[in-house]
Amino acid sequence: MASIVSTRSSLQKRDNQAESYSIANTAQQELGTNAKHELAALLQTTIEIEPLFELFFGQVKSLLKLGSCHFVNQVKDIKLKLGTVSAHNCDYSLNIQQQYLGNISFTRKHRFSEAELAQLENLLSTLVYPLRNTINYRDALNQALRDPLTGLGNRVALDNSLEHQWQMAQRYEQDLGVLMIDIDFFKKINDTYGHDIGDDVIKHVAECIKVTTRQTDMVFRYGGEEFLVLLNKTTTLGSSIIAERIRENIENLNLVDAKGQLIKVTASLGGTHLKAGSSKSKLVQEADKALYLAKEQGRNCVTFYQAETVTTQTV
Repeated sequence: MASIVSTRSSLQKRDNQAESYSIANTAQQELGTNAKHELAALLQTTIEIEPLFELFFGQVKSLLKLGSCHFVNQVKDIKLKLGTVSAHNCDYSLNIQQQYLGNISFTRKHRFSEAELAQLENLLSTLVYPLRNTINYRDALNQALRDPLTGLGNRVALDNSLEHQWQMAQRYEQDLGVLMIDIDFFKKINDTYGHDIGDDVIKHVAECIKVTTRQTDMVFRYGGEEFLVLLNKTTTLGSSIIAERIRENIENLNLVDAKGQLIKVTASLGGTHLKAGSSKSKLVQEADKALYLAKEQGRNCVTFYQAETVTTQTV
């Protein structure tokens, strides 16, 4: 059973109690049956959440003179905004078979009448099932693109993101940096403490990298104990500063074994920056070469690749 719960209608005098509308109860509302069926059929044409809301809002905004539509699902980290926010709004919580789908709100310049709210709720009843399908599809896609141990993007996600970021950087002449990170002496950690502790070290290092980078940066598990970071719109100096913060924060991790003994963890970092004529594969190759030199020069340091030379930041 699907439900559309009215959670709030600001600047509107309605009953304080939340009202729940099932699909069965809304089938005979003011919107004509044919128009409702046409909208339902249209919403079945996409399995992605952004196009779904663009289609829905595109159909209902003129009918009800809506100014904006805002959808939020905090649990799934989904936030969508369409249109321009106006003074009067109405909010709904969307649920289906005990699955919370999210909260949706609409605004417009004029107050909503009771008849218009009933009509909007009728229209929303066509959205819940397609919305449930798009959220489930999004979850499955995200699962396929995530490393199960760390929750970071995997190699497939990296390939997709690198392609997109490289194209954007080329098209708009934006900066793009790449960092390759490798946990130092990881085999020794596994041999000394066991693979369970080794997995914990990988997870803590992954989290450390994630919280040190910016929200616009993308972190991936490259393989084994290696990670790769795409630094979006970041200058060479900015990449250098972020890389050094990552190195320091990994070195300062407070990890202990079963006996309470400190587990010393450090990492080596190699970086590069997009240059004219650089290909996607060359960017990764350059970062890997810089990482190799960081290891040769004693580990626990940051080395950047430039042209046919490298520059090393001493610790």
